[in-house]
Amino acid sequence: MIVISAQAFPPSSGGIQTLIAGLAHAASENHAVHVLADGGRDTAAFDKANKPPYSVTRFGGLKPLRRRVKAKAVTKMCIDNSVSHVFCDSWKSVEHLPAELPCPVIVYAHGNEFPQINTPLNTQVTKKRARIAKALTCADHIISVSKQTAERAALCLPDHNPAPIHIRPNPVHEAAIASAENRGIIDAAWAKIDPDNDAARLLSLSRLIDWKGVDAAIMTVRDLRAQGYKAVLIIAGDGPDQARLKDIIQREHLGSFVHFIGRVEGGTKTALFESAHIFMQAGRKVGDQCEGFGITYIEAGLAGLPSISGNQGGAPEAVIDGETGFVVDGTQQAAVNAAVIRLIDEDASAHHMSQNAQTHANRLLWHKQIDQILNLSKGT
Repeated sequence: MIVISAQAFPPSSGGIQTLIAGLAHAASENHAVHVLADGGRDTAAFDKANKPPYSVTRFGGLKPLRRRVKAKAVTKMCIDNSVSHVFCDSWKSVEHLPAELPCPVIVYAHGNEFPQINTPLNTQVTKKRARIAKALTCADHIISVSKQTAERAALCLPDHNPAPIHIRPNPVHEAAIASAENRGIIDAAWAKIDPDNDAARLLSLSRLIDWKGVDAAIMTVRDLRAQGYKAVLIIAGDGPDQARLKDIIQREHLGSFVHFIGRVEGGTKTALFESAHIFMQAGRKVGDQCEGFGITYIEAGLAGLPSISGNQGGAPEAVIDGETGFVVDGTQQAAVNAAVIRLIDEDASAHHMSQNAQTHANRLLWHKQIDQILNLSKGT
């Protein structure tokens, strides 16, 4: 049996949720998997409706108590059952486990849960790094989703016998099949801003957070249309930055060219990727926050979409500059605009990047990566 302890797990959305759910699905192909995840108002209905090929136990209550109760449940499962691996979605999920369990404990590192490398040392940063180091004494292996994240995590390792860090880009599942209904939904969404089906279709799909750079995609539409390009944008996802983004669209009079469609999943998500021309997520660093890797760049690549990414965090490892898209300074609107214009104007280059993005994404399919991940405890 494989046990997964997670705070970030569907139905909540985000890159970590997608990664850990992907791990559970991929591992369940050949192993019994039990997920211990946080509960909430919608989780029971979600689990019943989705019927995943693994068991899920949910934990509610106040966060500090919930983490301890979940850790006790993980420990009991490891003692009472034949458990081959324990995976934790972050250091917070390993924090209350005992120092030794009868199986390897593998912890994921994503990026923003660690202080930035160049963060000035103060009491708060020092205490956080000490807390993380104490938690990671329980880890046998750490999987970092990017080199940049590995560097951040390395500063938080315990001094004695630290767990090795393995850099493994986030895998993805093969895209769900888009039905005629899925395609109809997406065609109708594009028709609102591209009725003649002759515009450059830009797509942003992410949790709507300020450092994702969705506002840069909006401003690209403004600037390109001012230069005579027919550019339109669909924004998929939800999050705390949505109100600000809508204010920008209203202020710039872009309501006819930018359309929000909310959160999309499954075949509808596939249809959306397949109908767009360029994926845009030119993120930047805001405070201590930036892109740890960027799983949606890889999902876009499965559909043959070249991407525009920012140059902060792990995004430059998800998008290969000049090969699967362009890596730009997300704080420089002119650089973002120029990258999009190149993909619009240079058909041969865009086609080449489309093929490369698809090849790159296919290398990261879960069924090609899961054995390497499960074999970390064997030193392979």
